[in-house]
Amino acid sequence: MIILTHRHRPTLRAILLLVTLSALASIASAQAGRLTNIEVVGLKRVPREQVIASSELRIGQAVDPSLLDAAATKLMQSGLFKKLTYRVRGRASEVTVTFEVEEANRSLPVVFENFVWFTDEELANAIRNDIPFFNGTAPEAGDAAEKIVQSLQRLLNEKKIPGRVEVMPYNDLAKGTQEFLFTVRGVKIPVCSLRFPGAEAVPEAELINASQPLINSDFSRKDISGFATYTLFPLYRRMGRLRAQFQEPAPTKAENLANCVDGVTVTVPVDEGIVYSWAKSDWNGNKSLSATELSAALGMKTGEIADGSKIDAGLKEVSKAYGRKGYLVVRIKESSQFDDSAHWVSYQFTVYEGPQYHMGTLVINGLAPDLTQNLKESWTLQSGAVFDEFYVEDFRLNTLPRFIGTQMQRSLAFHATAQTVTKPDAQKLTVDVVITFK
Repeated sequence: MIILTHRHRPTLRAILLLVTLSALASIASAQAGRLTNIEVVGLKRVPREQVIASSELRIGQAVDPSLLDAAATKLMQSGLFKKLTYRVRGRASEVTVTFEVEEANRSLPVVFENFVWFTDEELANAIRNDIPFFNGTAPEAGDAAEKIVQSLQRLLNEKKIPGRVEVMPYNDLAKGTQEFLFTVRGVKIPVCSLRFPGAEAVPEAELINASQPLINSDFSRKDISGFATYTLFPLYRRMGRLRAQFQEPAPTKAENLANCVDGVTVTVPVDEGIVYSWAKSDWNGNKSLSATELSAALGMKTGEIADGSKIDAGLKEVSKAYGRKGYLVVRIKESSQFDDSAHWVSYQFTVYEGPQYHMGTLVINGLAPDLTQNLKESWTLQSGAVFDEFYVEDFRLNTLPRFIGTQMQRSLAFHATAQTVTKPDAQKLTVDVVITFK
């Protein structure tokens, strides 16, 4: 029995060495035999036909140890499996090989970043010439991604399109997924113009104007999708259209544009969604502040438009409310529940308050001893008291300017600016405040 595994992600040389050194007695009788059957044990998602195709074995062909070793190695290189064993049985004229497999944990979606010359289906068909069972994904391990690179590069070469194909794993933060991103490097594909069909509540002209940073930049599906998510979507959030969606960018060749050679017009359809009103907020995990206090700090009223920017600002106020009570590392996880029939949205907030900090030491640098003492007398947050971020900010914005103004009136030679820095100590759960005059 021969065993191959991806457990330690072996190199091709290591795999071949393992096969070479393995005992081959179990297939010695197959040296002059013909393959009559291929069995695969352990399949859950991968079709049996895909396994046979990846092994490159054919019923009726003569088999010997080196041929079966090569087939097993190809199966491991495919990335479909993280563990594989095989065994052979039968007489010289009739040989059955059985592969026992443990499938790889996951395959990643394949994304074509900037192949503007082809449809996705044309690209998929080109890949199927080398990987017949390509279904829009590729195993995370193995050489499937590199095979796709070779297929796409050959397609570019056949069409005499310049550029080289590269692949990289990509973490899509918006979707929370990981993908294989295939990109053509070394070729200019400027964005000549943009279209946003479906835009009404936010006029298309406004979306185009907000998207001017994209004009003349090289086309990139990910860049344009990211721009739509982080720059254009907030225009809808402010209107309470919390579920507005921008579809995948679709490039088409831009015609007759002398100032945008070899460029594309990019169409990004918009589903603006409905306007939601605020229903209520529910709070979990809060101990130091009540749900009533937190809702008041959030500032959202039942029945008003669920303005996303106001919700964001309200959460900052909630953090400030905790900061006044010494909770400096509070985290808030939000989720939402939509009622499309009533156009309501409710938010659920889970609060992780973290530890409570206390005032440490006040340090003043850059002042004469008498002035240092005078300023310290104005500081009322005593060492050991619950730390109050609002008090520190108020002291910086109000007390310090008054102090500096007073000293300037008393002495024309006094010219200074003050910088305030807080230094939390996560071990002692204290915060030192350092005020430096320059």
